[in-house]
Amino acid sequence: MTKRTPESLFDNIAQDNEVLQLFKHHSLRVMYLSTLLAKKIGCYDEDLRIAAFLHDIGKMGIAKEILLKPGKLTTMEKTIVESHSHIGNVIVRKELGKLRPARFIRDHHEDWKGTGYPRGLIGEDISIQGRIIRICDSFDTMTYDMRNYKKQKMSHQQAFDELRRCSWSQFDGNLVEEFISLLQELELPENWYDTFNFPFIEKLFEKVENPADIL
Repeated sequence: MTKRTPESLFDNIAQDNEVLQLFKHHSLRVMYLSTLLAKKIGCYDEDLRIAAFLHDIGKMGIAKEILLKPGKLTTMEKTIVESHSHIGNVIVRKELGKLRPARFIRDHHEDWKGTGYPRGLIGEDISIQGRIIRICDSFDTMTYDMRNYKKQKMSHQQAFDELRRCSWSQFDGNLVEEFISLLQELELPENWYDTFNFPFIEKLFEKVENPADIL
């Protein structure tokens, strides 16, 4: 029997190709950004990479009409979407047998002030890996995510301003500053994921000891 990998789990569980493609590219970008931030602050390991890649795995079984709904979600729809952190935790524990990445996935929508979900954790009770993924997931949703075609995407600077505005309420403010410093130092292009930019790639590889972590 072939051993299941995080990548094969993602591909197998997506409900259809449209959802797979939308979430896979978002998930890869979040994995790359989370890897870079974790390496910058010295807490990177394979469990972080797995959790960042699979952070939305719990959304894969939710109806496309809810996931891609352009308007405001109903209370019930919001409850269904918010269940994805817990569902992702269960999937990764049961299908991959990986407890640490499962915990980081569970934590990635907790807010610093305790207003997040699923457990309402406060401050440093949230795993630092969950806090990292939270910031990178939010940044990508603001600047790059293509699920809602009517949404106006923010520039990087606008997203930085929003991350800072929500520091110490939603986000770990120290990690926000580390993240912004990292992307400014890298001079992250607005189209960094879709366009090959050799100077940027050179800078990127200077930041990682093992390029395979972000490939």
